[in-house]
Amino acid sequence: MKKSLPGPHKQCLARSLAKKIGFSQILQSLQKTLQLDDLQRCKKWLIKHQPSAPQGNALRRLDTLASMAGALIKGGQASLQSIGKHMDDDIDLESRVKKAKRWLKNKWTDSAVHFIPYLSPMLRSVSNSGELVLAIDGSSIGKGCMALMVSLIWRRRAIPICWIVRQAPKGHFPQQMHLDIVNQVAMLLDTIIECPCQVILLGDAEFDGNELQQACLSHGWDYVLKTGKDALLADNPQMLDACPFCHIAPADGKNSLFLPQMYVTKQAFGPVNVLYWHDKTRYERPLYLLTSLEYGPQAEAYYRKRYHIETFFGDIKSRGFHIEDTRISQPDMLSNLLIVASLAFIACILFEFDARRSPHLGKFCRKDRAADLSVFQIGLRAIRYYIRKGLAISFQFSKNFP
Repeated sequence: MKKSLPGPHKQCLARSLAKKIGFSQILQSLQKTLQLDDLQRCKKWLIKHQPSAPQGNALRRLDTLASMAGALIKGGQASLQSIGKHMDDDIDLESRVKKAKRWLKNKWTDSAVHFIPYLSPMLRSVSNSGELVLAIDGSSIGKGCMALMVSLIWRRRAIPICWIVRQAPKGHFPQQMHLDIVNQVAMLLDTIIECPCQVILLGDAEFDGNELQQACLSHGWDYVLKTGKDALLADNPQMLDACPFCHIAPADGKNSLFLPQMYVTKQAFGPVNVLYWHDKTRYERPLYLLTSLEYGPQAEAYYRKRYHIETFFGDIKSRGFHIEDTRISQPDMLSNLLIVASLAFIACILFEFDARRSPHLGKFCRKDRAADLSVFQIGLRAIRYYIRKGLAISFQFSKNFP
């Protein structure tokens, strides 16, 4: 099992970078570097945003990261063979594959160095709105492994922040892992976010544990979490006359019921607000939600955003990079592969700003269908088209973010 964030001794790196790097600087650097017909420029961008000029092995690792991210965008396959095939290094294919594999296995490959510096300006920019909406979910990746991930919800897409990979073909993660990843994200946000900001965590029924709810409250977060129909609730901490959620229902003609200051489970966790919501136009079955928010419709509206994290898994899987098909089975290597996939994903959604307004739009997608395509798909198609035609990839939209 590998966690995507290191120990506290490396938090100073993220804090330093958050102060030094502005979002507009990132975009200006991307304008000069993400012309993927020359992937060495990407390396210069990666180097630029390190706290000090890397040398030796550290420099070589950034070089490999740039090459792998570009290869993943160009090839669309997360297998080592495909990544090696599309890397720009002027060496034999077998040597390129081995180079990518060494990077994934290297003990010095670390998200604090190779991912957080490029994520932090986005987090700071979005936080200026006064709100960060996070979603937690798990999905299978690679051969016999699962990834637990917390992502930022933005423009109907989920931007990965932190993840933990473990060896397990399917099933739920232990609650301790839920706590671990939430605490890691809270630690990261504390080092990056500079202004007061409401944080809301969204999750399905796997994440309705009492300890996770308490962790959210301890960090000053709000939350909206789905729970099961058989979970117990009562209006008193002694759990007298407790009943399962499936026994509650709104008055005739209503599709919702909001119950404030309730207690749930045999451990009588609370007080917590409870929402029954059954909008038959959206949900086949009623939703039973636990929330710290005080207004039922607001809680349901936030919960709907949870589904956007599933679009991220779809984007790095069947709709984009096919990370589920790689034969890699080691959690550490898969965690590092997620660094590459996440950077490639972010590059695509950033380039969508420029691509949607490009005079070449009709060359890589039907204009009458462009509104139906996701931010990621337009960005991905555009980058691949620009690469094929040798066009300059530029960013001129920082004022539009977020």
